[in-house]
Amino acid sequence: MNPFMDDSAPRDHVFVDEFSCIGCKNCANVACDVFRIEEDFGRARVHSQFGNPELVQEAIDSCPVDCIHWTSAAQLSLLEDEMRRVERVNVALMLSGMGSASTDVFRMASSRWEKRQAKVLEQAKVRMMQQKDAGKTDSYWTNLWGKPKQYKKSEEEVKERAKRAAAAARRWREYSRRGVDKAPTVKLPDPLSNSSKHN
Repeated sequence: MNPFMDDSAPRDHVFVDEFSCIGCKNCANVACDVFRIEEDFGRARVHSQFGNPELVQEAIDSCPVDCIHWTSAAQLSLLEDEMRRVERVNVALMLSGMGSASTDVFRMASSRWEKRQAKVLEQAKVRMMQQKDAGKTDSYWTNLWGKPKQYKKSEEEVKERAKRAAAAARRWREYSRRGVDKAPTVKLPDPLSNSSKHN
């Protein structure tokens, strides 16, 4: 289920929508253990999720542009990922009209989640059709992420892999004895004396 549509998850993480923030520093003054002003863009940012919830709520209530939100852990992960992807401008440039404040990071994060889920479901459908065509009866959910289904190796495979590993170890020992793994020693030419420089 889309985390932005799931009301059952606890909203116990705080998030600052930096596209809406005007850098008033109110939240950093109210809950300085949670909020700080980012130097590059002059906007508020959450630096700790472990502050006093009452002070965080006070900062949310007193924010002049309503850019601080309680979110679930899943929402926070998606929102921070989206913030990382989008180019931001300094708050002074935004307030002077040179930058856009109309970016909706919640809509963008939700849309990206929907696209990811559609891709995963499409891959599952393709696998299901491939298994159906091959006459397999396994559920396509057993290999949804493309992980190998066969975890148990036959005894012959285990012996063969051990044999190859032993052969590789023997080859490495041979190389080591010959000094192939050691750095080459190169003798540099002697420095020129002062008398030969002037000639």
